[in-house]
Amino acid sequence: MFLNNIKHNLIIIFCILLMINGCNRETSKIIIENKSTPEKQKITKEKSKITNEAFVNKNYSKRRVLKSTILKKNIEIPKEKQTSDIIFEFKNERLLQGRNISNKVEDKKTRLALSAVKKMFKKNLSSGDTELNLKNNENISIFNRYMFETIKTINYQNIIVFLPLTGKYSNFGNKIRKSLDLSMLNYGNSQIKLIYFDTGKVIDLELISRLFDVLNPKFIIGPFTREVLLKIKPFAKKDNIPILTFSNDIAMVESNVWSLGFSPEEQVQSVISCALLHGYSKFGIIAPDNLYGKIISGQSVDLISVDKQNYYSSLFLSNEELNNKANLYANLRRFLQYSESEETHTKFDTILIGGRKEFILEIAPLLAFFNVDSRFVKILGTETFNDDQIKNEPSLEKSWFPVILSKNNEQFKFLWKNSWGGTNDYFSNAGFDAGVIGINYINNLQKNLQYLNNAEAPVTGLIFDDNGYVKKPIQVMQIEDLGKLTNIKKCVKSND
Repeated sequence: MFLNNIKHNLIIIFCILLMINGCNRETSKIIIENKSTPEKQKITKEKSKITNEAFVNKNYSKRRVLKSTILKKNIEIPKEKQTSDIIFEFKNERLLQGRNISNKVEDKKTRLALSAVKKMFKKNLSSGDTELNLKNNENISIFNRYMFETIKTINYQNIIVFLPLTGKYSNFGNKIRKSLDLSMLNYGNSQIKLIYFDTGKVIDLELISRLFDVLNPKFIIGPFTREVLLKIKPFAKKDNIPILTFSNDIAMVESNVWSLGFSPEEQVQSVISCALLHGYSKFGIIAPDNLYGKIISGQSVDLISVDKQNYYSSLFLSNEELNNKANLYANLRRFLQYSESEETHTKFDTILIGGRKEFILEIAPLLAFFNVDSRFVKILGTETFNDDQIKNEPSLEKSWFPVILSKNNEQFKFLWKNSWGGTNDYFSNAGFDAGVIGINYINNLQKNLQYLNNAEAPVTGLIFDDNGYVKKPIQVMQIEDLGKLTNIKKCVKSND
């Protein structure tokens, strides 16, 4: 019994010792510091290397390891291993997902907008629509002028395009070419082919004759200048082939030739008529001493003379007179009847300046020098005034000039920018329309030239008749401070 008591007491004592030992222990604290010793960095790099190798061998990306491997398997990460790196990766990933979603939304909006624009143009088309594709297309080619035998024409209805792709006017020619490509790539079909002929170099009648014989074109677009049009016109006239030229010489227009250019006569007619409508009656005309100057002066005089109470006087200046400053000042002083005793000009209430940009910028400041204030004497100009240098010339503030306002310019601007980048202008708009009309004409060959009577261009809003006349939507604009423009009321020629 004594032995049993000893065993029992020993057990009790052992339990008491265990309890005392447990009460004396302190809870250890985990301290995480941003600083790391070289040894720790070395260990961390080695662990990272091993871990990355394991991931590479398993073809895991960082994103898949973080989300798929860790989260889906519900692996608990100890607190001491939950570093800020993991949280940082999740934040970046959410940002990237947000950007991707935004891009997708923006792309969808762009596609919808492009689709809407193309549907809008489609209302005036008869050919089938295709997806926009700006890569090489077999329906578009550059014509090698000396290799006629290599041209395959059997399965095509050919449209020959005469444009200055090199040389003096190549910037205009290549922009028109882009717009024509856009019309063909969107609305062409497998039966129609655009063939470009570069007019930037010298061409002869024999070459053009051979070109018409081999290609047997159904439609002609271009040329850009009157000189080339004179060479092409007889061959097209013989077979009654329609020509949509970008030349602004309306004297070349006839039953199979339509001018898409803004002729000097049309420009002067619009701006002089606007001035007459607003009560101006005393006109001065300053123009270069050449054919162009005679045209704009003659057109102006015809309009002004309708009312016998109106007054006009013309001054023609040659290149020699422009270069001789003393003679130039004397001519302008005499023409304007300048007097040092008078602070304001009284002879004219309106002065038309016609000519190239250099001519205009030479004359305009001299008018101001001789007391012609553009705020009180209305300065009129041609389409040439639609230039940044001219619009920012102080002596031309409040002056008027005409422009063609394309009917659907804003819609086409969107299509152009998404296709080529940059900005469109009247020639790119008219080029696109020329391509559309050419395609539609070939799709309606049974109507012959009658198809073009009352045909309307989808972008510019030009309206054609069967005598070669093209009605254009013209608006007279006023130059404001800093080159800004405002339209003049009652001076719009609309096709609506």
